[in-house]
Amino acid sequence: MGKQELIKKWKGNRRYTLKFLDVVAEEQFTFKPIEGMKSYQSQLSHITTWLRTHSRFVSGVDMEKLPTKNKEEIRIALEDFFDSIIAFLENTTSEILDEKTKVWYGNVSKEAILLTMDNHLSHHRGQMVVYLRLLDIKAPSYIGW
Repeated sequence: MGKQELIKKWKGNRRYTLKFLDVVAEEQFTFKPIEGMKSYQSQLSHITTWLRTHSRFVSGVDMEKLPTKNKEEIRIALEDFFDSIIAFLENTTSEILDEKTKVWYGNVSKEAILLTMDNHLSHHRGQMVVYLRLLDIKAPSYIGW
């Protein structure tokens, strides 16, 4: 995947993920399907924290740990992450994206790490679609690019 495709992909991830934040009212934010599962808020908090933490393997920058207890805090942390990773992509080179970085799943390219991050994000958004259906809320229309 080329640099321009990655930029387009992460801009789409930004738009689509923020829709999952917007579609749920604050009073539904703590919903969990059954005991022992993450709440809707916990899903978004996990996504946000994981992306912010994992992005250091791509950009080399440790993002500040921000609170993610409510919709506004999550929005701030998510928008900051997406703006940061998109800016990194817009200002990087293909050679840097090809550089190998050691992470717990191997020594892989920064591009491969971005694809792992995309996969993880997709996994949790898919789980949240089920939560929305259980709340009788129409899930956001899919945005792949």
